[in-house]
Amino acid sequence: MEFYDNRCSFYYPGIKSSGGIMNKYNTQTIITNFNVDWQAIKSACMTTIRKEAGEGEPTQAWKRKLLLCEHSPIRRGIISWKWPEIPYAISTHFARHHEGCEKFIGTSREDRTGVDRSTRSQMDYVPMEMDANIQALLNISFKRLCSTADPTTRKYWKALLEAIREYDEDIYWACVPQCIKYGCCMEYAKCDFFNKLTKDWSKEDITNAITRYNKYNEWREKTLCLNKKK
Repeated sequence: MEFYDNRCSFYYPGIKSSGGIMNKYNTQTIITNFNVDWQAIKSACMTTIRKEAGEGEPTQAWKRKLLLCEHSPIRRGIISWKWPEIPYAISTHFARHHEGCEKFIGTSREDRTGVDRSTRSQMDYVPMEMDANIQALLNISFKRLCSTADPTTRKYWKALLEAIREYDEDIYWACVPQCIKYGCCMEYAKCDFFNKLTKDWSKEDITNAITRYNKYNEWREKTLCLNKKK
């Protein structure tokens, strides 16, 4: 079955993604620093229970369990990036996030840019950099991957996650919308994405967090492949 939510400019399972207005923005994302040491994160975990981490990097299953639990040692991992061009209005969406992250946004002051501020559009580009620990990345994903989030904001956040994926598949895997985390929609204005995504899932699939994340990532990969073919 094919269905499309005009509020979200978002294609649901089984639908090819559209281009349209979303393609006019430059979502180039540059990772400027990737400081994620899983051995150090595991060491912090083991210290809290008075044990030693041992040698070698933890397994994928251990990492994903920790990312689901969101225990404090994941804050040891910090990623920095830059969007060379992001619409000013979209930068303010990310600026609202304040726990575990920092934002640096290019000025629009006339005396710095030589452009009369009153002539600017909210969608004029500005450069923006951010630092965020892993917990902040999860928190922002819960909100900005939601289908009721601004479509352009969602586009920029997805571009960042694709860049992070080149460094760490497990962090990418754990960055999901909040309906996948909680197993239901938590928003006032519901888009019905979760119900449609899980229409053919079993009750056991819906109630198991690992399965929800895996199935969402399978859907995300299929959607990404469709987009790349366009």
